[in-house]
Amino acid sequence: MKTFLNIGALFRYQQNKTFIMSLSMAALVTLLSLVLASMYSIVFGLVWLVILIIMAAVLLRQLILSSQDSESYLDELTYRVKNSQQEAILQMPLGIVLLDGDRVVWVNPYLQELLKERDLIGSNLSEVEPEIGEAMKKDEEVTIVNWLNRSFVVNYQEDLGALYLMDSSENVALKKDLDDHRLVTGIVSVDNYEEVTEGMLDSETSKLRTEVTEQLTDWSKNYRLYVRRLSPISYLLMGYQEDLKKAEDDKFSIVKIVREATAQQNSPLTLSMGIAYGEQDINSLVQLAQTNLDLALGRGGDQVVVKAENAPARFYGGTTNPMEKRTRVRARVISQTVAELIDQADQVFVVGHKMPDLDAVGSAMGLWRFSQTRERKAFVVVDEEKIYSDIQSLLKAVRNTDPEDAEPGVNLGASVISEKDALERATDRSLLILVDHAREALSGAPELLHKLDEHLVVIDHHRLAENGLTEKPILSYIEPYASSTSELVTELLQYQNQKSAPITRLEATAMLGGIQVDTKNFVLRTGSRTFDAASYLRANGADSELIQSFLKEKFSDFKARAELISAAEVKNEAAISVGDNETVYPGVITAQAADELLQIEGVKASFVLTKRDDGRVGISARSNGDFNVQTVMEDLGGGGHLSNAATQMADVTTNEAYDKLVEAIEGQEEEEAAN
Repeated sequence: MKTFLNIGALFRYQQNKTFIMSLSMAALVTLLSLVLASMYSIVFGLVWLVILIIMAAVLLRQLILSSQDSESYLDELTYRVKNSQQEAILQMPLGIVLLDGDRVVWVNPYLQELLKERDLIGSNLSEVEPEIGEAMKKDEEVTIVNWLNRSFVVNYQEDLGALYLMDSSENVALKKDLDDHRLVTGIVSVDNYEEVTEGMLDSETSKLRTEVTEQLTDWSKNYRLYVRRLSPISYLLMGYQEDLKKAEDDKFSIVKIVREATAQQNSPLTLSMGIAYGEQDINSLVQLAQTNLDLALGRGGDQVVVKAENAPARFYGGTTNPMEKRTRVRARVISQTVAELIDQADQVFVVGHKMPDLDAVGSAMGLWRFSQTRERKAFVVVDEEKIYSDIQSLLKAVRNTDPEDAEPGVNLGASVISEKDALERATDRSLLILVDHAREALSGAPELLHKLDEHLVVIDHHRLAENGLTEKPILSYIEPYASSTSELVTELLQYQNQKSAPITRLEATAMLGGIQVDTKNFVLRTGSRTFDAASYLRANGADSELIQSFLKEKFSDFKARAELISAAEVKNEAAISVGDNETVYPGVITAQAADELLQIEGVKASFVLTKRDDGRVGISARSNGDFNVQTVMEDLGGGGHLSNAATQMADVTTNEAYDKLVEAIEGQEEEEAAN
């Protein structure tokens, strides 16, 4: 009876709009048939009513029984789902931790099985495993932590205080295996093979090649790398990323091994490598390796550059002074190439770096004269609102020599223009030459660089930086071992016919001044080619006394430099001076203070930190060659030479910059100790 009258089951499962509509239609039709039957005959109507009641009762019973079956099925399904959920929580590879704040109140059996006898209940999870505590604070969708010799994907529901640890050890292991066995390619170059072997007997050069090949082969076998000689000066390197990591941990000791082994034979050779990884296409991988090798060579060689397409480069080696390896032949070829590019242009623009020094302006004037020998109009682009007193004096002297009707592009004084004027003059056929820098961030005319980046030549003596130029120049003449850019330009100028446009006394003086400033009066980074260039300039009227008059400074600048020097402290053979955070010092004063600190006995490196007028902290670094200040400055976002480098740091005080500098110096010392 209870089953028969269980109307509630019917209403719970059948009470919906479709059912009610169908039931209403059936009731209406039934009522209509009953009325028609009664109109025909009362007896027939009563019989029909009884039949309808019996049919309705049978139908109602079937509906109730069907609803009860559905309800029973759903109850059983619900029970099974709950049971499965409980079993999943207990058995599946999912660690669950319930927390009250940071205190553990419950862990599921799976996680407890991994913990073995260890009891976490009541413990502070962040103290037990700090990595998990840090992961719980992150907003990242997927955070992987390593705990209990397994890898877990962490998901934390803060509102429930529930921490879920999905065991992903197999996936992580598979990904690691895939990454470890991705292909790596490298190109190895013997930097100075031609220079060292010039004049050697064939037997001696063969012995030297064999020595390098054997050393490289032995080293590569230790790291399961494949090496194949392509030519007397180049090798192909192949391997997997896991082997590359081991070679990086070793700091690519092969560079030092080859340098020292060949030096013992009085034929010191150096290696440079470009290593690429992360690319799927083998052609792209090899091209990237060549690009990385170019970067290594542009930085002076004797080093390794490891880089993926969209990752920062990692540098190894480069801790020694680069060896001079340019030849007169190369200088002549470059001179001829520059001449051809100038001939193809309608006009030439020469740009130095921001706040240009005598080397930047002097070399720019040398290239202006180079253009005159090719009968092309040329312009030196300088922001005269941001120049030091020496450049102001030089430009004043140059303009005083111009005639009254001086023609821009033809007379030097009238050819010194601003970036705004250069942008108005520039056309699609104009040539842009960057001197004394190869980084967009340092350019004295960034807008002009963007406009003419497809018609670009770079002439520089600084080591090439990774984040240099957006577009590749059509010609790069970067020689890190040269004393100055003025030295390079002087050599190029000598291969041009100057009969119709000879170099003037002021131009020669400016270029000699550039060499003198960058070599600290011919004390640092000088070679035989430096004195050859200086001799040529002196023969063409360069005036040393005039240079000294340009370099005279104001008493306030002398006093500011003295303050920085007196504030210096010497620590571990490094002199460091930190300027007051509220006082702005000109960059030239900072650089001069660093130069003078290097003269102190027992000091092998000097660093001067001062506030700049743009709010950043500038650091000038110098060394006597026994300490690589370039890599220290690169760690802080700058660059330069092994013995002369700098950087600028934003959003820090001078004391904060000092802390970062000390950290970078200690890192450099640890690396040198490891090597």
